[in-house]
Amino acid sequence: MVNLLRMRIRAKNVLSGVSVTAAAAVAVIALSACSPSLEQPSDMPPGKEVPEKLSAPESEEHGQSAHGGSAHGATCVIGDFTVTGSSGHKPSVVVPDDCTPPKKLLTSTLEPGSGPAVSEGDTVSVDYVMVGLSSGHEVGSWTSPTESTPEEITVGAGDVVPGWEQALLGMHAGGRTLAVIPPKQGAATEAAADLGYPSDETLALVIELESID
Repeated sequence: MVNLLRMRIRAKNVLSGVSVTAAAAVAVIALSACSPSLEQPSDMPPGKEVPEKLSAPESEEHGQSAHGGSAHGATCVIGDFTVTGSSGHKPSVVVPDDCTPPKKLLTSTLEPGSGPAVSEGDTVSVDYVMVGLSSGHEVGSWTSPTESTPEEITVGAGDVVPGWEQALLGMHAGGRTLAVIPPKQGAATEAAADLGYPSDETLALVIELESID
């Protein structure tokens, strides 16, 4: 009799535990159904990751290179200029239009010539063609493709713009030199007053040295 009573008490406790557990489970399920989802809806197919949005650096968004370069092109070098025409004939200068004019004097020997080199104080006889990079305005000593009236220059006397004088130094008779002259050494100087160039013009100059007097 005692044993039967104990068995009934155990069965009642077990059923009570099951009832409590079941009630707790139902409460959790109900709470989950009422809570808003923390995940954002996606249009991507199942199993696909949403790509992260990438933004360009601020410098690129404003039209500049991420490396700090200018969007207007690199600075011109002497190799960007082309000179045609043989010695004794009027040369033609082709100036580039896809680079920025240099801020320093550039020179290139087109023909070396021979004999003594020009030094400061020498008086020289030269033929030349000068072209403005932006204006295209041309001046020179040539009166036709094969005829000219050479210019006499005393180097260092201020007869011509400083960049021209520097380009003459070291030249030899029969030599030809290309010089690209920035405004501070050319068009912006007093010696350029009669050439007809604006003061901010960069000049391309071809010099042919006839003789050193």
